[in-house]
Amino acid sequence: MEKLKSRIYISVFIFAALSVAFALLSNGRQKDFYYIAVYLSIIGIVIERKNLTFNKFNIAYPIMLIGVVKLIWFLWLGKDANGYNTYSDQFGAGKKLLLGGVLVFYITQFSHYIRAINYKNVMLAIIGIAFVSASCYAFWQSWNGIGRAEMAINRATISAYVYSTLSVIFVYLLYIQKKPSCYVIAALSIILSFIVVILTGTRAAIILHLLIIAMMTIYYFKKLHFKSTLIVLVIALLASVALYKNYIHPKIQQTYNEVTLYQEGQDNTSLGARFSMWTVGLKNFVNAPFGQSMQSRFNYSEQYVSKNPQYKSTMEFINVHLHDETIETLSLQGIFGGLTLLWFYLSISWVAIRDRNTPLLFTMNCLAAYGLSDVLLLSSEAVLFYVALIGICGIKLPEKRI
Repeated sequence: MEKLKSRIYISVFIFAALSVAFALLSNGRQKDFYYIAVYLSIIGIVIERKNLTFNKFNIAYPIMLIGVVKLIWFLWLGKDANGYNTYSDQFGAGKKLLLGGVLVFYITQFSHYIRAINYKNVMLAIIGIAFVSASCYAFWQSWNGIGRAEMAINRATISAYVYSTLSVIFVYLLYIQKKPSCYVIAALSIILSFIVVILTGTRAAIILHLLIIAMMTIYYFKKLHFKSTLIVLVIALLASVALYKNYIHPKIQQTYNEVTLYQEGQDNTSLGARFSMWTVGLKNFVNAPFGQSMQSRFNYSEQYVSKNPQYKSTMEFINVHLHDETIETLSLQGIFGGLTLLWFYLSISWVAIRDRNTPLLFTMNCLAAYGLSDVLLLSSEAVLFYVALIGICGIKLPEKRI
C-alpha cells in the first residue's frame, strides 16, 4: 500500500510539473496534465483520508477560497436574461482554482513522499527543458515575422508574464546546484530570458523582469557578486542596444505618446484605456462595495462615462476585464473578493518567507506584480500555470531550504 501511495504522489507531482512545462508550448497538453494531476490527487486524498490533517494552515486554503468566492459570485450575480453562462471566465476560473486547491492541498500535505525522487534534479530537468523550448519557440515566431512573440498562448502579455515567472524559477534551480557551470548557465539564461521578454513587446514584463530576478538573486545569496552582476548587466545592455531600434525604442515612443494623449483627454490607446479602466473600476467599487453583476457594472460604467467622456475607452473592455487583478475583483466581488485576494497574496508569501522557500515566494511576487497590469486569475492558461507552480514549489523538502 505504501508503494501505491508513493507512486500516486510522484505521478501527481510529475503531471503537475509537466502542466507547468507545457504552459507556453501547448495549451491542450497543459490542461490534460493539469487535470490528470487533479484527479490523481483526489484519488490520493481518498486513499490517505485517515492521515489528513486540517489543524494547520495550508497554502491550498486561500486558492480554494478564491475559487469559492468566484463560484458564489457566479451563482448569485452571474445570471442574466438568458440564464447562466457556463462559459463565463469567472465560472471557469473558479472551477480551476477550486480543483487546483485540491491539487495543492494533496501535494503539500503528503510531501514526505517526494524523497522517492531527486526533487531538485527532476525540477531542473523539466523546467529547464520547458525554458529552452519556450525560448526557441519565441525566437522562431519572431524570425517568422510575428510582431510580438506569444508562444502557445494567443496573448503576448500573458505569455510574457508566464515566461518571466518560468525564467525566475529556472534561474533559481540553477543557483541551488551550487556549481560554477550552473552559475554561468544562469547568467546566460537571464540574458536570454530578457531578450525573449523584449520580443513579447510587453512593457510591464520588460520593466520588471530583470528587477524580479535581481531581487530573487539578492534574497537567495544575501548579497550581490559584483563582477558576475556587472558582466550580466553589460551583456544585457548590449542585447538591449541590439534590440533597441526595432523593439525597445518603439515601446518608449509609444508610451510617451500614449501618456501625452491621455493628458489631453484621449484614452483610446493601450495605456490610456488602462488608466480609464482603473479609474472607472474603482468608481464601481465605491458605488457597489459589496459586489455587483457584470450587467450592473456595465450600466454604472456607461452612466459614469457619459458624464466623463475622457474615460470612454473603458466601455470597449468592460465586459472582458479591467486589466488589474485587484480592481477587477473589487469592481465585481466587492470588499469580500478584495480581502480574499489580499489574503491569497499575503498568506502564501508569509508561508514562503517563514519556510525560506524562495521559488514559492517569487512565484507569488510575479503573480502580484504582473497582476497590477493584467488579470491573471481569469486567464485559463495563467490559472493552470500558477496554481500548478505554487503546488510543486510549495513542497517541503527534508533539508532546510534557502
